[in-house]
Amino acid sequence: EVKSIISKCGAPCATMAALLGETPEEAPEVPEPDLSMELQDQLKRCLTEHEACCTKEQMKVQRLLLPHGRSRLEVDAIRDRYAEAAVIELVTTLKSFDPDISKDKLSGDIYRILHSDAVVGHLSMSFKGSLRAYVPRNRSEWLGEDVERHIACKRAFLRVLSQQLRRVAGDLVSRLPPATAPFDRTAVTRVALLSASGSSALLGFYCGTVGLLGGSAAGTLVGAIPAPLTLGLSLPVGAIVGGGLGVAAGTLMGGACGFVGGGATGAATYVYRADLQDGIVYVKGNAAATSTRLRTRAFETTGYVKVSAIDAVDVARGRVLELTQSASEAMSSAGVVTVSAAKGTQAKAAKLGADLLETAQDRKTQVTAAAAAGGAVVVGVGGSAVGFVSGGAIGAACGVLPALFTFGLSIPIGAAIGSGAGLCLGAAAGGTAGLVGGGTTGYSVYAHRGDIGSGLSRARCRANQFVSLVRSKASDVKTRLIGDKGGTD
Repeated sequence: EVKSIISKCGAPCATMAALLGETPEEAPEVPEPDLSMELQDQLKRCLTEHEACCTKEQMKVQRLLLPHGRSRLEVDAIRDRYAEAAVIELVTTLKSFDPDISKDKLSGDIYRILHSDAVVGHLSMSFKGSLRAYVPRNRSEWLGEDVERHIACKRAFLRVLSQQLRRVAGDLVSRLPPATAPFDRTAVTRVALLSASGSSALLGFYCGTVGLLGGSAAGTLVGAIPAPLTLGLSLPVGAIVGGGLGVAAGTLMGGACGFVGGGATGAATYVYRADLQDGIVYVKGNAAATSTRLRTRAFETTGYVKVSAIDAVDVARGRVLELTQSASEAMSSAGVVTVSAAKGTQAKAAKLGADLLETAQDRKTQVTAAAAAGGAVVVGVGGSAVGFVSGGAIGAACGVLPALFTFGLSIPIGAAIGSGAGLCLGAAAGGTAGLVGGGTTGYSVYAHRGDIGSGLSRARCRANQFVSLVRSKASDVKTRLIGDKGGTD
């Protein structure tokens, strides 16, 4: 019936083939994969980790002391699960090293990795056989065109096979007659008596101790009532009597309860020992299967996280390269712009220096600056003198008002403050006015120096003409006067 189920579902796995006495067909020798040494070392480490975890799970199952057939089934199932997880991680590792790998190349690499000894040669024969059975040598036995589809179909097939086998096993178990365990009354009585005596002694001891403490406390409290009449002797007597009664009652009650409870528990445990052992084995087996399933899921998640992280690193690396290239291009462009800007700034600075030098060498500028400086000095000195005198007078006048209260000290102080302020204001105002007026006068005089010179020349000529005219007139007057004087004589 199991063989018919397997033939309906598809190609059997290595474990079921071994259980049914079948052997896979030998295939020709497979060449070694064309992989780098770094990648081969990583794949070897991955397979070694899966084999170590598989060995630990197998040892846990073997320590459960299951029947030989059931233990073998559990071990083979664990080995198949770890072989599946190892193949999945091999696929994810190859895709992480070469994200653009094609499906044909990926299938060929997985095929050569598993069926040659270059990568899996260091593994045990059992785990290596599970790996090679998961991905058969004969490509026609694959459940898909490539290795990824084969893995997906394999996992779906194993789930269907497991469900159908579980249903068949349930039907077989339901058809079996109920198991009856031999019932030995002598052995049950012996176990019950031993359990009852042990429980009675243990529980009687603890209850007697509690009764002793409780009875002593109660007797002491009762003896405290007549203590004034008995001069305190009732206290120890009450404690002794209460302790004795408490020990007796506690021991009797604890022993009776322990005898009954221990005997019943021991007899029930002995009678149903097989069922209890099966329940414990069932719980341990479920815990081991759950742990293995969770570990497989963790391996798959770890592989997915590794692939995602490697993809993210590759994307980030490409982005960094793009940013680096853009930065280098921007730096080269900035260098060109900086050189051109520097050249333009240098040309402007040279032009500004030439203009400043030309302005400084200009006679008009020199005359204007000299006239402004002279005017600022002359008018500034005059303004400071006027400000000093007027400020002192104003300050002294202002100090006259509080002189009655300061005994006359406000007058010189006001004069000093006013003269200082007047000096500063007069110097500033006079210097500014002299600077502006002198500069304006010097500029105007120099700008109209030709007109001023020609005017002076004309004035000089007219003055000379006037002097010549005066001289001629004087000469005529003198001549006339002398002539008149001679005629008179």
